Amino acid sequence: MPAEAIKLPQFALIKQYIQDHIDSGAWPAGTRTPSENELCSMFSVSRMTARRALQELADQGLLLRAPGSGTFVAEIEQLVPSLEIPNIVDQAIKAGSYSNRILSLSAITPSNEIAELLHWAIDREIYQATVVHLDKDQPIQWQTIYVNPDLVPAFLKQNYAKVTPDAYLDWVAPVTVTDHQLEAVLPTPVQRRELGLIAEGSAVCMQLNRRCWSKQTVRSYSQLIHPASHFRLGPDLSLGLNQHRDSQ
Repeated sequence: MPAEAIKLPQFALIKQYIQDHIDSGAWPAGTRTPSENELCSMFSVSRMTARRALQELADQGLLLRAPGSGTFVAEIEQLVPSLEIPNIVDQAIKAGSYSNRILSLSAITPSNEIAELLHWAIDREIYQATVVHLDKDQPIQWQTIYVNPDLVPAFLKQNYAKVTPDAYLDWVAPVTVTDHQLEAVLPTPVQRRELGLIAEGSAVCMQLNRRCWSKQTVRSYSQLIHPASHFRLGPDLSLGLNQHRDSQ
């Protein structure tokens, strides 16, 4: 167990106790949790401490508090994206034409922005990897990934020539929820060179920011940069055009 877990304040230990029961399935949606008084007795804490733990979990959407009735496990709703975001790396792996270049793999002190995205303390190190993914030896994606070392302690020791960082993460700490954000960016000179974008005018890229949760903890955050010509959302419109022509 990490040393940090032993030093958790009492309200955090209560939250962890409740979350563990929810995550394991022992307390499904609708289950009544121990009351503030019951938690006070179980953990030898004040009622204010027990109330804080329950309220913070309620603020996170994990619990529902009903005055006069008690506190209950909430029904977790997951948003389904209206468009599926294609994974060009997975497509290359399935085709047997995938390879990569690992540019960096190390422990770093996160910036304020990355620490906030990972829900991480600014003074604690995280793991970072920078990878260029290839299809038939041609670069198709730049990935910078930041990883929670508590969930994946052996991340830096893996050989990613045989398995991608994402595949290893999915094996060790499976994803339960994923957040996506898509934006157009101009890559840095290093990114442009690694992606084979020699001409300035060809440097427009799409950046997919992806944050992965494993249960109630942020597992990783990735910045995935694709040359714009490699990125498309939505169905194949030419297929619909051909079908229309055939019907005429």
